[in-house]
Amino acid sequence: MSNPEVIPWQGNLLVQSDHGLLIKSRHKISGIHVFGPDSDYTTLAISGLEYLTNSIKIQSFKVDQNLDHMTIQACAYSIDEDSEWHIKCIENQAAVQISKLDVDIDFDQGYPIDPNFIEQIENAWMDEMLAVSQGAFVSEQAYRTAASSRLNLTSQTYGETKIWPPREMVGDVVPEIGDPLAKEGTIETWTKLSAGGAPSEFSLRAPILDGISTVFVQLSSGPKGVFLLADDEESQPRIGQTVTFAVRRLYAQEGLIRYGLKALIA
Repeated sequence: MSNPEVIPWQGNLLVQSDHGLLIKSRHKISGIHVFGPDSDYTTLAISGLEYLTNSIKIQSFKVDQNLDHMTIQACAYSIDEDSEWHIKCIENQAAVQISKLDVDIDFDQGYPIDPNFIEQIENAWMDEMLAVSQGAFVSEQAYRTAASSRLNLTSQTYGETKIWPPREMVGDVVPEIGDPLAKEGTIETWTKLSAGGAPSEFSLRAPILDGISTVFVQLSSGPKGVFLLADDEESQPRIGQTVTFAVRRLYAQEGLIRYGLKALIA
């Protein structure tokens, strides 16, 4: 495929062909695409799936074993080992190919990132996987139970009111499950957790990232919510800015990476 059109998408870069797409991290070290501070094969795969299924209706996918199957399924994508579509991780690169044929798609575009910064972040993630939570502990069962509604912005409705995230109500109130909310909104306010004041789930990475930014967003389709800003956002958020959302790593606990939606400045 010669001179493919490279498309920026959810903080990544991709090219599409008639048979699928290739998505890569936008970050490069010595000419090799590397993962950003809160991305991995799973976040790239979900980002690519969201782009591809906007234009092509696909029933299911065959998925590499080094992807987080639960998170992909929680995002409403079906896994079937007999599917003609394959989500394939590209070895030794921060890249994922989603295709129904073994097609030749590639591109070199990307932007350099400090290798020392990436090494520090990767080491912090490994240490975080083994650390004992001293903050808001969330069990694996609770995380898995709520994953689908949070990753898909699945809302509840009660009369004219939309509720997100879904929750149990008091008394005889029984809300209905609503449609997924649009993944965009406007920043109403924001804050930055200092490197020394971050919760234990972020304390190892916060000093490397110079703090953790959080935005309070009025979603375009109803409720308001609090979201972390993607770790590789390079601009400071401003009140009134439009944001979109993408699946990124949130934190690690009990040896398990926890994924969720993070805000991207549009």
